[in-house]
Amino acid sequence: MDNNLTIDAKIIASNIKSLRDKLDLSQEEMAWKLGYSDRQLRRIERDGTNSINVINYIAETFNVPAISILLQGAF
Repeated sequence: MDNNLTIDAKIIASNIKSLRDKLDLSQEEMAWKLGYSDRQLRRIERDGTNSINVINYIAETFNVPAISILLQGAF
């Protein structure tokens, strides 16, 4: 059995956008809550991120499990 998790930046990007949509937030509102610029959030939603620190921070800020940001179709 393979227990390795492959991190796919495009899945992460999609999940972060889906989380924002689920929370009914604009990019500007979500960026403000995270303390990011609009540009930073747009880049994360477009390209994703491989930074576990960013993933954990977003998860903690919006009270969701970090694993849900990593898994396809979580939101």
